[in-house]
Amino acid sequence: MLDFIKNLEWADLFLMISVLILLVLFLFRGRGGSIKKLPASNRMGGYSLFYADQKQNGKNEENFGKLLHSTEYELQGKPDYIYRKRFGKRLVPVELKSGKIGDDPLPHRGDLLQLAAYFLIIEDVYQVRPKFGRLVYSDYMFVIKNTKSLRKEVLNTTKEMREMLIYGVGKANPSFVTCRYCVCNGTVCEYSGTEIIGGKGNESSCGEE
Repeated sequence: MLDFIKNLEWADLFLMISVLILLVLFLFRGRGGSIKKLPASNRMGGYSLFYADQKQNGKNEENFGKLLHSTEYELQGKPDYIYRKRFGKRLVPVELKSGKIGDDPLPHRGDLLQLAAYFLIIEDVYQVRPKFGRLVYSDYMFVIKNTKSLRKEVLNTTKEMREMLIYGVGKANPSFVTCRYCVCNGTVCEYSGTEIIGGKGNESSCGEE
């Protein structure tokens, strides 16, 4: 191996090092770049309001206030806002949440799947696939890319929900992370530690011993 390196010219060695650096940067970007946590902001530079779930100050825009329905994915909903690129067709859904996210590095899973469902609805209704969207909490916001893995997750989740409606049964996947903000946690859920409502002991709820 040492003899091989000695026989390399400086130009070849520099090229190899450059390729390795680019490869490392590409892998690093692919791992952690799909969700970014930033200070909360309502600014959408370069975009104009395209849709809102309610009428806006008496405006009669066709897209304001209507329920969006996707026949392909059998989903419907009303995102809080959709912004459109002023010069182009890019659409960005924005969902507002009144609560705080605090130190959590990721958004609540239910909120994430809700935004992912809006990705699918917008794609079907407006024939434009959003590249990203925003989840805005009162203290922080998340810029979330519309990745293949997120798309697959929401499709699998909606499939499970439909099966639950049809057959009346479903597979539970209890965990502290997914159950901690559920309204049923500590109350009516059979997987929850109902005798422990708060404090450190609640971290063992949802069936985790």
